[in-house]
Amino acid sequence: MLSNKVKEIMTREVATTAASSTIFNVMELMAAKNVGAVIVTDDQMPVGIFTEQDVLKRVVNRKLDSKKTGIRRVMTTPIQVVSEETHIIKALKKMYKEGFRHLLVRGEKRAMVGIVSMRDILKFAVELGHGLTETQTIGTIMSSNITAVDGSQSIYETIETMIKQNTDCVIVIREEEPKGIFTERDVLKRVAIKNIATRKTPIEEVMTADLVAASHSALIGEVLAEMYKGGFRNMPIQSERGNLVGIASMGDVLKY
Repeated sequence: MLSNKVKEIMTREVATTAASSTIFNVMELMAAKNVGAVIVTDDQMPVGIFTEQDVLKRVVNRKLDSKKTGIRRVMTTPIQVVSEETHIIKALKKMYKEGFRHLLVRGEKRAMVGIVSMRDILKFAVELGHGLTETQTIGTIMSSNITAVDGSQSIYETIETMIKQNTDCVIVIREEEPKGIFTERDVLKRVAIKNIATRKTPIEEVMTADLVAASHSALIGEVLAEMYKGGFRNMPIQSERGNLVGIASMGDVLKY
């Protein structure tokens, strides 16, 4: 299957918005469609991409009015593009080596025909693993670098920590016990489109509670299937004693 083409794993329904849209309207669109990226178009031509990472780094905690500021100011450009005939392995290498989470896919006449996202990669990895004999555990590919914050810390401080540490999630702890996780998706849905005083509101009020974790001895395929089923892009990993020892991210999945 690795020799097959990008068109076989891409998402054909691409969320788009006009370049004249405001940041707030685009963020509402992302939240409503539950997508991590929107393609920005001008006269039906793609001119940029706006992602949850842009929300984190360019919108929240910044001195701008998202309801009055145009999306052009904070979108990422140029867009990374591949042909629908590109081999999957080549696209995966491009995403991994250059740190991209989305690739726009063009057809024969250079028209936009789809997008490849990290979720498509996760689904691909799960499907590829079905029926294979596997002995490698999630502990062998997880990252041992966990960024944690106290639950009393403000949303503002937490977001600054995420930017500084260049991470898309943090583990929220209380009395040295993990209580939840706060991700870029939470930044979008629970902060950016809400009227929240980020400097005064503790992070535990907007975190995703009921932390779902996997054992470091679990097989990779099992964990990836759980991540895809639950819509998780980050899976905390525990030791046999229940201590957090790492986290499996979409980047780890891509590398795997």
